[in-house]
Amino acid sequence: MKKVLIVDDSKFWRLVVSDIVKNIKKDVEILLAEGGMDGLQKALNHRPDYFIIDYNMPDFSGLYLSVVLREMRAFKDAGIVILTASSDTVNPFWAKKSGANLFINKGKKEEIEKELQAFLNTPYESFKNRESDESGNVFHIVEKRLKREILEKEILSYLRYSRDERYVISLLVMLFRNFSLFGSFRVLLLSTSEGRIYSFGKSVDKEVLRKFLISKLEKPTSPSFWSFYGVFGEGSISDDNVFAVVKDDGTELGVILFEDVENPFLLRSVLEDSLSSLMVLFRNLNDFRDYVIASETDGLTGLFNKRAIMRFLEEVLRNGKNIAVAMMDIDDFKKINDAFGHPMGDEVLKTVSNILRETVKNGKAGRYGGEEFMVVFETGERDAVVKTMDSIMENIRNFDWQKIFGSEKKVTLSGGVAFSKKESSPVELIEEADRKLYTAKRSGKDRYVI
Repeated sequence: MKKVLIVDDSKFWRLVVSDIVKNIKKDVEILLAEGGMDGLQKALNHRPDYFIIDYNMPDFSGLYLSVVLREMRAFKDAGIVILTASSDTVNPFWAKKSGANLFINKGKKEEIEKELQAFLNTPYESFKNRESDESGNVFHIVEKRLKREILEKEILSYLRYSRDERYVISLLVMLFRNFSLFGSFRVLLLSTSEGRIYSFGKSVDKEVLRKFLISKLEKPTSPSFWSFYGVFGEGSISDDNVFAVVKDDGTELGVILFEDVENPFLLRSVLEDSLSSLMVLFRNLNDFRDYVIASETDGLTGLFNKRAIMRFLEEVLRNGKNIAVAMMDIDDFKKINDAFGHPMGDEVLKTVSNILRETVKNGKAGRYGGEEFMVVFETGERDAVVKTMDSIMENIRNFDWQKIFGSEKKVTLSGGVAFSKKESSPVELIEEADRKLYTAKRSGKDRYVI
């Protein structure tokens, strides 16, 4: 038999509501409570399925009682109605935020009857298993909710830094260190355009970490490409770890992983309280990243477009770094288009772009226009630039182009490299690299000039 608990400090209203309930439902047990504290005690003792609670009571309000009940596992799926007089300041918004299912104004009796009939005919039910009884101190329960709301407010405040994703992740590191020390912190953020992995702490193998984080997902999205930030090298995942999957309904947005945790119980509790706000944060970071990639990415090759690679060049120069710029061009590309058609030419462009993306680790590559590419190296060390340029030329040269053309055919690049000097401008560097590119072309192609 279902149980209905009516909580009201007014005897008159307890009787009125009780009569209404009896007329609607003959087969329910009705319980009465004279105030918030009495209502809480009867709730814990009898586990009612339906609560009809007055808002304005002398010990604590109906909203307060609703909040407390919703914090308990036993009443997550129970039905709660807040009753209020027309003079009260509460409204449906506050009732809903407290966890109540329905807000009813104590106006006309026929309106109350109509609303309660729909409410009581909805199959709400409390959890009757008392093995995990949460009957603790009411103030402890409210404090728990308050802590969760403080956590949510803190995490959601990071949304204003969405343009700087790495900084947001570093803020999460500092936040969770308030609750437990840990050796390493890893984060996977996953959208259709890009998978990003952040690693703080001990060194770990990129592929080992990527596979471990992906294994925690049920239906992982396959991104167009992967990016890695932080500490990587050799190393494996510690067996002493705590992780959580961040999801929005059925969409898995990412994974958060802690290793070598000093207080795993406390950290798990904080993680659980943080998941709803982490969902909002991760969703926002993924959406913003998709937007940035769409605005900065060349649609055919997936590399930076001209505007984005130029902006990146301006930024690294503004930071005062010694850098290098390489301009590269596919040799005899017009002959490829003429002989094999533009769709085949597009495949060549995409293949060269993939090789650039995989080879350039100390800078960024972009499509400057047509068959021309730009690489901005974040270093002015000649040996490092030469090593990367040699790898690019060799990887293009040795690629199995027969897979693309279906016959014996080679694709090569020519390039020119310019190193920055004090007060170098982007235009000066590009013009110097272009001059050297054409020197390489005139010297026989399939080479680069520094």
